Amino acid sequence: MNKEQKKGLIYMTTATVRKWGNSLAIRLPVEVTKLVNFEEGIELDIFVSENKEIVLRPTFPAADDQEALRAHFLALRAKCKSGMRNHEEVFAKPMGDEIF
Repeated sequence: MNKEQKKGLIYMTTATVRKWGNSLAIRLPVEVTKLVNFEEGIELDIFVSENKEIVLRPTFPAADDQEALRAHFLALRAKCKSGMRNHEEVFAKPMGDEIF
């Protein structure tokens, strides 16, 4: 692996492609799943670049799918630790010619 290929790389391992029914599958090592916060059942978008590189990203709801967005929000909120505060905006008093 040359210097350019290592750019942005934080972890590297190998996996073997195996037959699973009529498909092919790979098993992700637990170290990888922890690094990227993948859990069982997560849906992924799969991208293939012009260089035939594969990129996996968690699927996010479309901006106009309000039910899916709400479910996503509630799932994220459920992961919050108790005692966490929500973000609060802090505004300073106007100091010049600001218009509100």
